[in-house]
Amino acid sequence: MQRNSAFNSIAICIAAGALSACAAAPDPKPEIESARALVEQAEQAGATEFAGRDFETARDRLRLAEDADEAHHDVEAQRFADQAVVNAQLAMANTAAAKAERAAAESQQTIDALREEANRPDSTATTQ
Repeated sequence: MQRNSAFNSIAICIAAGALSACAAAPDPKPEIESARALVEQAEQAGATEFAGRDFETARDRLRLAEDADEAHHDVEAQRFADQAVVNAQLAMANTAAAKAERAAAESQQTIDALREEANRPDSTATTQ
């Protein structure tokens, strides 16, 4: 009888430990949703054109986070979701920088064209 009681106590302790371990892992779903939103935002900002490598890394990390979440590997899912967020933010920053560089180059071309036009001799002026 004491043997069954000891066995039951051990079984209860193991079950309680397993449940507490499950409860201790954070739910990665909010981070995955945040990562998904940032990846979509980066894509809409033009990251596929201007920051392709960073964007692809963000998308891959998001996919890994989703796969880990489906497999109930919460810690791994959390880690991949965090990486996806960082890469999506990097893609957006690099996209903004590339767009700014393009705009600056276009502005410089316009300025150069205007200077050239301003320095051109006036062909309508009459010489007497």
